[in-house]
Amino acid sequence: MKINLLMVDDIEPNLYALEVLFEDLEIKNKDFQGLTIFKALSGEEALSIALKEKIDLILLDIRMPGMDGFQVAEFLKMTKKTKEIPIVFLTAEFKSDEFINKGYKIGALDYFIKPIEKFQFLSKMRLYIDLFLSRKIETKKFNDTLSEYMNLMDRHMISSDMDIDGNITRVSHAFCDISAYSKEELMGNSCRMVRSPDVSSELYAEIQERVSKNAVWKGQMKNRTKYGEYYWTESFISPKKDEHDNIIGSTCVEHNITDKKELETISITDGLTGIFNRRYFDEIFSNMVNNARRDNRLFCFSLIDIDFFKRYNDTYGHQMGDEALKKVADVFQSFTNRADDYCFRIGGEEFSIIFSANENKKAFDFITKIKQSVEDLKIPHSKNDASQYLTISVALTCKEGREIESQESLFEQTDQLLYIAKRTGRNKVVSKCPA
Repeated sequence: MKINLLMVDDIEPNLYALEVLFEDLEIKNKDFQGLTIFKALSGEEALSIALKEKIDLILLDIRMPGMDGFQVAEFLKMTKKTKEIPIVFLTAEFKSDEFINKGYKIGALDYFIKPIEKFQFLSKMRLYIDLFLSRKIETKKFNDTLSEYMNLMDRHMISSDMDIDGNITRVSHAFCDISAYSKEELMGNSCRMVRSPDVSSELYAEIQERVSKNAVWKGQMKNRTKYGEYYWTESFISPKKDEHDNIIGSTCVEHNITDKKELETISITDGLTGIFNRRYFDEIFSNMVNNARRDNRLFCFSLIDIDFFKRYNDTYGHQMGDEALKKVADVFQSFTNRADDYCFRIGGEEFSIIFSANENKKAFDFITKIKQSVEDLKIPHSKNDASQYLTISVALTCKEGREIESQESLFEQTDQLLYIAKRTGRNKVVSKCPA
């Protein structure tokens, strides 16, 4: 290994005299491959070389016109690339302890008084160079191990970086393999080019919100290859920061999900609450309406909205809002455990429950118990005009199969009832269940 040495003195003969001293330097370390010497006649020139080259040690004269040695050292210690370079001061004047201590406070490794005593100088240089070689060898070993590890990660882990606008700034080899896009095709483009078109804008907003709050988003993501094939991943998206701790984008690490049963479950499940999602609602609602019309049986359908949920998020934060959504969904799930009972999250704070009942009164009592159970969670909500706790407004429609005109009209009628519930005080059940 070579050691890069920078010598700084405004008097050129002094630089040559130093260079001659090094001709008698004997280093027995087998890894030492000699010195590469750089020379600077001013502080400004020294800074230029230090910023351009990879310097291991600086011999720095203190007394120079323009920038003196102390000023050069202070600048070096403030700059990321140069702050770790050891500095040895050279001075022709023996000053007070205060003068000497100033150099050490800046970060000097040592002092040499001119004229330099050759034996002492070479002895210390041997010691310093042995230490630098040891450090460089350990650094090289670490970097080699790190490089091997990063290579392995690049080959086998689906990962990418995005800027603050969601444009791709880095992709792993594994990412290119699974998406069938080349690195050149991905770089600079929006991450949405590899997402399925049915990934909602609300999900992107949710991810952006969590990352901007310095939190990690975790969930399942449906992606699309260059050739239109779909695949699912378990995704972890975390903030990416600069050296000043400012969020400048995000890093996404993904695990490909290949198990068929797991894929089917993911495709119909809401990632946050664990209950069924809007996609599955659309499928089940249509099927159950058709079955009820065919069998002429009672169909019970409800739409549910958490009262003043935007105020809740604004007051307690989105993380607490997410926790509240999970707790409310848990209540719904605990009541819908029969074969023909389903609960869904169909929007941000909007839910639906489809269930079976043999008469209207039982249906009304059932949904009223659910409404009360949510309030009984006693989740504080100081901005709720209907209660001191988190509550829900519920619309319930019960119809015999032959009375259902269409699934669209049924949904619209129930949605109108929900509007009435919210306009007339909230935290209530408004129903259309004829006797």
